[in-house]
Amino acid sequence: MNTWKAKLSRRAGAGGGRWRARLGVLTLLAGGLAVPVVAVAPGAASAGAIVPCPDSITDWRLIAQSRAGRVWEGYRYTLHSATPIFLVSDGQLLDNGTDSTVNYTITSRVSRTFTIQSTVGISATGQDKFFTTNVSTQIVMTQVTERGVSIAVPVPPRTRLIAEYGVEAYQVAYAVEAWRAPTRLDQQPVTGGRCEEWGYYPQSATAPTHIEGWRLRIG
Repeated sequence: MNTWKAKLSRRAGAGGGRWRARLGVLTLLAGGLAVPVVAVAPGAASAGAIVPCPDSITDWRLIAQSRAGRVWEGYRYTLHSATPIFLVSDGQLLDNGTDSTVNYTITSRVSRTFTIQSTVGISATGQDKFFTTNVSTQIVMTQVTERGVSIAVPVPPRTRLIAEYGVEAYQVAYAVEAWRAPTRLDQQPVTGGRCEEWGYYPQSATAPTHIEGWRLRIG
């Protein structure tokens, strides 16, 4: 099944967010499945090896403190792949069973919230920065789709058109590696200091962007 992306142009001065599209300017797009924002449960590697703290650790988090000192946990993120997808919040079918082109105007009726969720088995906090730096600057932690966004489109004779409203997103495969480092009360971890390997956590997450709109495809 072909998937189509409508080139939308905003009508100046129109209220409620009105958009127009023509089938003549539709661009063929690789098919993307609308999927919920979920993450795969991690499988951690065995911990215990004592190594110098890598300089590639990007986040340190204080996890314990006592009179004897502090314990920190550090994280390194590695990107494996990022695939563009489309997350659907509303969809409508436009059936033209006549022998003439029929003009339709449809409006998004459902608002849905898409959020990055990534369960890594540890309390790593740097995924948002990692995604925007290494995947796309358009990625956001949360995106709420709008209601009331309209599109006018002609449907050719004897054609079913599937219209979907939603947001651009990425399916991201990555890994989080963790280390733990003890320090004195007045210190923080340093590159080359004493670290204990704490695990390797492969992940899959869906990351929404702030770009939303209509997608049109022939059914």
